[in-house]
Amino acid sequence: MSNKTLTASNPANDKVLKEYAMLSKEEVQQKLEQTHKAYSSFSQTTVQDRAQRLTVLADLIDEHQKEIATQIAHEMGKPYDQGISETQISSSIARFYADNLPKLMETEQRDVDGAVRAKIVKDPIGAVLGVMPWNYPLYQVIRFAAPALAGGNVCLMKHASNVPGCADLITQLFHKADFEEGIFTWLPVGSEMIEDIINDPVVQGVTLTGSEEAGRKVAEQAGAALKPSVLELGGIDPLIVLDDADIERAVDLAIAGRFDNTGQSCAASKRLIVDKSLAEDFSKRLIEKVKDMRMDDPMSEGVDIGPMSRKDLRDDLHDQVQRAIKSGAKLECGGEIPDRDGAWYPPTVLTNVTQGNPAFNEELFGPVASVVVADNEAHAIELANDCPYGLGSTVVAKDDERGERVSRQLQAGMSFVNRPTTPFAQLPFGGVKGSGYGREQSEYGFGAFMNIRTVYVAEH
Repeated sequence: MSNKTLTASNPANDKVLKEYAMLSKEEVQQKLEQTHKAYSSFSQTTVQDRAQRLTVLADLIDEHQKEIATQIAHEMGKPYDQGISETQISSSIARFYADNLPKLMETEQRDVDGAVRAKIVKDPIGAVLGVMPWNYPLYQVIRFAAPALAGGNVCLMKHASNVPGCADLITQLFHKADFEEGIFTWLPVGSEMIEDIINDPVVQGVTLTGSEEAGRKVAEQAGAALKPSVLELGGIDPLIVLDDADIERAVDLAIAGRFDNTGQSCAASKRLIVDKSLAEDFSKRLIEKVKDMRMDDPMSEGVDIGPMSRKDLRDDLHDQVQRAIKSGAKLECGGEIPDRDGAWYPPTVLTNVTQGNPAFNEELFGPVASVVVADNEAHAIELANDCPYGLGSTVVAKDDERGERVSRQLQAGMSFVNRPTTPFAQLPFGGVKGSGYGREQSEYGFGAFMNIRTVYVAEH
């Protein structure tokens, strides 16, 4: 038996919440064997059966939303109300696949020379390993698991080591929905065991949401094993404010896009690229509103900013802010580590951010907004695309047709006009360039781990 543990700590006060036993290599192998057996039967279940289980899962998430939001707040510091919102998008994804599964699984008929029948059918491929992050502990799991299970695959979850209580609670909900052990299985292991799990013949696909570094490792390992992978990695997403934008609306969108989840989102609006005609007014209003944001216990009512998830990540962010200032950025507010227990970092605004500055070129994964001034529309597009990543993007404009035209010129997997990048069950989620490849959610997420198979019956 393993004697190693995963420790859950509250980032608001550094208190240890609970320890969870990790699996030994032998125990992991037993789980994989159980998964293999479960797949043999689960892959043969009916579309109606799988849809019903997903509906039950959605109902359970809604029923337990307070418990889930509380667990998330305690383990990674997300403000409680934002945790409730996370449960709502999660249940909507489960319902999307439950409601649309018959259509998603439909056989497509093709008229082909020499064939009595030519069809495209969709079959499951086997066990899918999900390597999950801590910043959206429930949503990220549902995003990979709901479409995989809908298609008849089975799921193995390697969750982030600092949210084991969330992983345990999520697993209980899946099991209550009759996605029992073997169909949905939590593997409480360290990252050092991921390669061996990927290489196991039971695993037929892998998806990861995390850092670019982790993505490169998993992509290499999955590629060497000739197994499909989906990667959702980092982002330095732009929010462009065009010269016709309503300033107050632009500021509100920037705050929502940048500071939700204490700024710990791959698809957050990290670079606020503002036309020079509006930049001074925009920055003034932004700074005033950010100074008024409330940073407090994530379980308190009306909190805007909770603690960051871990102290080491907080310290890394502060180092980036300090380097940005040394490189010419101006600190307008925040930017100092408070003298208190926990992984706290105040909402921060940097102005005078230019190309080459760490606040422009690096992903600042926390509550820090970087204001970049653009000379005109073309310059704004150039600045937005001067980035190794391409996940989400936002354009703010009164003329929505102009906003859409600009958005189509951005190198990103998702473009939103007059709204921050937002997950919807019906829309694909994913990026380009260093933000990874493949898509989750919608019919495109459903097809990621399905065998899209040709069946051709020749004429006699």
